[in-house]
Amino acid sequence: MEDVVVTAGHPELDDEYDIEFRRKEEVIYWEGHRGCLFLGGWGVDPPTTVVPDAGTWDRAVPAWLVGRHDEVVARLRADPRHLVIEERDDSSVIPRFPEVTR
Repeated sequence: MEDVVVTAGHPELDDEYDIEFRRKEEVIYWEGHRGCLFLGGWGVDPPTTVVPDAGTWDRAVPAWLVGRHDEVVARLRADPRHLVIEERDDSSVIPRFPEVTR
């Protein structure tokens, strides 16, 4: 599968961002040169992207996304090619979703 970059827009959100579907199970949310890699599932229909729920978000994402759960999840959900699923993690230590750059 080729990498596909989609510049998506949400009518209520003005800032530019990209959503990149990479290979089978990687979805990258980009703002400028910074991105956050979320895992997905392509063996299901529709494809899914898994993100932390609001209670887990700030402990799991890179610092530049802290406090922005609703905004980023709305942007991800605006893309009709995948289903966004939120998962809660009550662990005391949560590994952060990887930050990537381009």
